[in-house]
Amino acid sequence: MRVLTGLVLVASGVLLHLASWQRWAGHCPWGSQQETAACNQRMDHLYDFLFIGDPWVPVGKAAELAGLSLLLVALALILLPWATSELWPGPGITAGLALSALVLANVGLATRRSGLAGEVVEPALESGGFMLLWVPSLVLTWVAVRARGWVRAGSIFLVLGSPLVAAFTYAIGPFDAAPWWEAYSGDLTAMGGLCLLVAAVRRPARKREPAAEAATVA
Repeated sequence: MRVLTGLVLVASGVLLHLASWQRWAGHCPWGSQQETAACNQRMDHLYDFLFIGDPWVPVGKAAELAGLSLLLVALALILLPWATSELWPGPGITAGLALSALVLANVGLATRRSGLAGEVVEPALESGGFMLLWVPSLVLTWVAVRARGWVRAGSIFLVLGSPLVAAFTYAIGPFDAAPWWEAYSGDLTAMGGLCLLVAAVRRPARKREPAAEAATVA
């Protein structure tokens, strides 16, 4: 289950990076001078595809890829209790994970439908659907606090890659949105998935037997 969850998160991160490439490639080349007229224009919220609102101009298949990416994260949240079985959550956190999955699935489905239709499709609850994006960040923070080792590292990456955290930090640019910020979010999500994969294959350190410790002391 941990391997499956890790693979789902890696796939989600790759899809979001590809969606970001659709928006920025050719206008704000990665790692090069970005203070250009073409790049400044593409920073406009008009081209956002994770927080879509009128007016909106779709760019390639960015919204379709991003919507699918969010749906995969929602699936990973459903699997997360089994992927982190050493800290099996109580009913409250389990309900929080289920709500988080519903929130991301709601926004992801609306985003993908917007991309397919070429026009804005509001999520259920409209703007309230976006406001609820704080729920996944809060639940993932709880997992990061309770987890250990590679699972904790993966949870921290997932918190940093969550849309709400990104929206208030590295997504803010000199003119509306920062270039490639969705790619950074996707990369962090993929790194969280890779951490879970490492946790799945890494053997836990065994505690030394008391007799062996006594012999060592002697």
